[in-house]
Amino acid sequence: MATTLDMITGAATATSGLFTSIASAYSTKAQGYLQQAGYAAQATEDLRLAGLRADKAFEYADIQAKRTALQNTFQQINFKIAAVKSMENLRRTNATARARAAANGVAYNEGSAITGRTQNVANTFQDIGIIDLSALAARVTGYEDVVNILKAGADTAFYEREAAIANTRSALTAGSYAVKKTGLMSGVQLAEGALQFAKTVPGIG
Repeated sequence: MATTLDMITGAATATSGLFTSIASAYSTKAQGYLQQAGYAAQATEDLRLAGLRADKAFEYADIQAKRTALQNTFQQINFKIAAVKSMENLRRTNATARARAAANGVAYNEGSAITGRTQNVANTFQDIGIIDLSALAARVTGYEDVVNILKAGADTAFYEREAAIANTRSALTAGSYAVKKTGLMSGVQLAEGALQFAKTVPGIG
């Protein structure tokens, strides 16, 4: 037969075990909330960094696009210079032909002189036509390059943000499951403590 002292000691031990189980359960639950807070903080930081990366991607694309547009402008200027040089060469060639014709007593506007001049004009305007076509092709290609650069920058920025949003959702979901998991573990710890207490206290008599 258990003495009163044995009963008191047993009850105290059982109560202490119960309180330990309760404390353990609350500690486990708190760990879940801490994990959730950690996931949330990481998700917030991921979003912030993704925003920075997206802004930088578009900023870089804008710089590249402007540089490409500027290069295209210089290229157009070079084509115009080439066309002007062709016209200058034509004028010099015709002036030389006129001087030769005059020196040799040949009529400049007749015969082989006019045939040569006509051919020179035809050749020059053919060259200028090729230069104009090349300039047009370069201008169109340049515009396409600028558009593609800006589009690539916008796409990169979009996917950076979308990836961060997806990662954030995953992190928040993981945090939610961490709380649920630790909540269940906490419940198990409480149930085990209560069961142990129930087994111990009635048996003290």
